[in-house]
Amino acid sequence: MKTPRFSGSQLPPASEYAVILGAGATAAASIAAQQVAMATLPVTTLVALGLLNRYRLDQRLQESETEGTTVEEATARSAAVGPQRVTAQPQPDAISTRPRVAPTAAAARFSEQRDYIHESLAKKLQVKADFAAIQQASLQKIGAQLRQTREEKALDLNDIYQQTFIQPYTLKAIETGNLKQLPEAFYIRAFIQKYASALGLEGTALAADFPMA
Repeated sequence: MKTPRFSGSQLPPASEYAVILGAGATAAASIAAQQVAMATLPVTTLVALGLLNRYRLDQRLQESETEGTTVEEATARSAAVGPQRVTAQPQPDAISTRPRVAPTAAAARFSEQRDYIHESLAKKLQVKADFAAIQQASLQKIGAQLRQTREEKALDLNDIYQQTFIQPYTLKAIETGNLKQLPEAFYIRAFIQKYASALGLEGTALAADFPMA
């Protein structure tokens, strides 16, 4: 019996024939397991079963080769392309693109009130400074008159202290017009009146020349 050859088979005739017989024997053993006697099967049946199994084996080999080529091609394409990197696009500055909001009426009123308060405070400070300068000029004039009278009477500050119980450093501050070393204007007037009265001057009229707020 001539052994048929399948197209695409790469085995020699002897090996192919052995494979066919082995496949037929395997198929026969499978049939024997199904309670079919192996001895009753003719040789032609074994060859036919072997050829059928050989045909199936060739089909599987061809399919596996085709799939292998596909996997290799896919792997090659993946390697050629390489990993894709995802880069984040820089976002524009949200602050620079934020539209400017026009000031509301409440904000405008608050700004006006704040400016008014600053102006009022500045005016008050200026008025206070001007009044302090007037007081100092008046005190210097009164102090110079008191000092001249004291020296004419050949008295020193301790002598005035004995009569008025005003500390010598306070008497000196009055004579020099040093307003920073003296207390409030009410007490300065009282000191001037007592100092002038001790020297024989009109203390009430002289103290009235010193301005008070």
